[in-house]
Amino acid sequence: MKKVFKKSTLWNRDFSLLTIGQIISIFGNMILTYALPLYILDISGSASLFGLTLSLPFISLVVTSPIGGILADRLKKQRIMFWLDLATTLIIVLYMAVSGLFTAIVPVVIVKLLALNAIQGVYMPAVQSSVPLLVPTEKLVPANAVVSSINTFSNMAGMAMAGIFYAKFGLFPILLVSAICFAVTAVMDLLIRIPYKKPTNSGSIVQIVKSDMADAFKFLLKEKPILTKMSLIVFIVQVSLASMIMVGLPVLITQHLGFGMNYVGISQAIMMVGSIFGGVLAGAMGTRLTGNKLPWLILIAGLTIIPVGLVFLFDVPAFIAYIIITAVCVLTFGAIQMGSILYFTIVQAETPTELTGKVMSLILIMPFLASAIGQLIYGVFFEQFKHLPWVVVFIAVAVSSMVALRSRKYFTQQSKK
Repeated sequence: MKKVFKKSTLWNRDFSLLTIGQIISIFGNMILTYALPLYILDISGSASLFGLTLSLPFISLVVTSPIGGILADRLKKQRIMFWLDLATTLIIVLYMAVSGLFTAIVPVVIVKLLALNAIQGVYMPAVQSSVPLLVPTEKLVPANAVVSSINTFSNMAGMAMAGIFYAKFGLFPILLVSAICFAVTAVMDLLIRIPYKKPTNSGSIVQIVKSDMADAFKFLLKEKPILTKMSLIVFIVQVSLASMIMVGLPVLITQHLGFGMNYVGISQAIMMVGSIFGGVLAGAMGTRLTGNKLPWLILIAGLTIIPVGLVFLFDVPAFIAYIIITAVCVLTFGAIQMGSILYFTIVQAETPTELTGKVMSLILIMPFLASAIGQLIYGVFFEQFKHLPWVVVFIAVAVSSMVALRSRKYFTQQSKK
């Protein structure tokens, strides 16, 4: 089925509204999602509990993402985004009202994060499947570069501000800022116009779910198995490399270098520059950024982490180590950003419009499931190897590099099609 586009240019009204809404929404989500685990790390001092708090909420996201994919292909996407942003606002306000009534802090935080991620699991397929409907095919790479760069900017800005705000003001102001962000985004959702065609098939809810997911699995496993292989590769890289950075960065800076949470925020803010640069470079390359380049981006991302291990292996002075870690992670995040843009562009370009939401929901499950597993593993690793953190870093480098080199044939095969 041929995709139908609302506009022939990239920066049309609706794509602009979508991206601006994403800036605000993702910032609000990340500042809260990251501040709550930082709160747990701060009061407990446990890397394994920090990793558990980061990873466990991904379960709800994995469970609800397929539901989000089905809804994205059957309902008006802007309405899905509106109701979910409104629900998130109300959940945050409710949490602010009742959080002081509980003494069991960790369970309350985990329940809160489970609820947030459950909503995000439904929300993200609606956003990802909207992009191909708002821009022409030849603009997909720049469009994904814009969306991905904005997502990363808001993501990293939220993470950075979470560390800085939490160190300076505590948790309550972060809750308030997050609620305001989602409320503003809900209003903006009402202004977006996304092409919609009502599905022809009907039946009971069980029949619809069964039929829709069967179509998506058939497409990924039989019609486009190369996409499944690519997703498995991304899964392994997410477990081995990205998860190590997410857990390792706060642990290494606070517990091994002896700096405060504000330094974590500063480091993440600086690394955000690398992600933005990666997005800008991907957008500038456009259609020249082909599938066969993805293994090399993975390899670059892995190798740039080597100095992080070396500073702990050779006991480099704390502030110099901090500068080195921050600097090399700028390159790492730039390579990861370019790889992520390329990956999602390939999936969107290869998927028919009527399957985009469902397929994207299944594709999105892989990195998030990987994050849940990886962050839990690395939380334990950094706890067990607390006197040898460089060992954990080099494990991530070795696994990601091996996957990059062994996966070249799959991406070369895709780029020739």
